[in-house]
Amino acid sequence: VFDLTAGTLKAVDDVSVSLARGKILGIVGESGCGKSVTGLSLMRLVPKPGRIAGGKVFFDGDNVIDMNDALRRLRGGRMAMVFQDPMMTLNPVLRIDTQLVETVQAHANASRESALERARSMLALVGIAAPDERLRNYPHQLSGGMRRQRISIARSLAVRPRILICDESIAALDVSIQAQIINLYDTLIRNHPE
Repeated sequence: VFDLTAGTLKAVDDVSVSLARGKILGIVGESGCGKSVTGLSLMRLVPKPGRIAGGKVFFDGDNVIDMNDALRRLRGGRMAMVFQDPMMTLNPVLRIDTQLVETVQAHANASRESALERARSMLALVGIAAPDERLRNYPHQLSGGMRRQRISIARSLAVRPRILICDESIAALDVSIQAQIINLYDTLIRNHPE
C-alpha cells in the first residue's frame, strides 16, 4: 500500500505466485498495474511512502517479510534484482570494478582477485566488449543506457543468485541485445538449475 495525503492506495492486493527451481515466471500487465511493486515487495524494497501491509513471501522456507539481519545476506546474494533503470543500482562515484568486486565479496568468500575475475567474466557474458577497460570506467563514462544496463545485469548475476527478479530489465535495450540477454538468462537456468 501507499500512504498518501489523499488516503491509502492499494497498489497490489491478493497476489499469489509460485516459482519452481529452474523455471522462469513472467508477470504481464498494463502500465501501473503493480508489476514493479510486486517485484520490489518480494525483496522488501518498496520505497516510501509505500509499505508492505500484509502477506508472506517464502524463499527456501523462510518468510522474507519477517527477516531482519538475514535480509541483507538474502538480498543481492541468494536473491537479486535487475531494475529497468541501471542508475538505481550503479553508484556514480565508484568505478565499475569497485562496485562489482564489492558486490561479489559481500556475498561470497572471495579474494579481490577472484572477485575481479568473476566480474570480468560476467561483463563478457553479457556482451560487454573490452571488459578490462570497462571495469576501470565510472558509470557516466559508459555510452548509453544499454551498456550501463548490461553492467547492472552482470552485477546481479555475479553473485550467482538462486532467484533473479527482473523489472523490465531489457526494455531499454535494442531488440538484438534483448534477445541476447533472454538467451543468456535461459542458458544460465539450464546450466545452473540449482
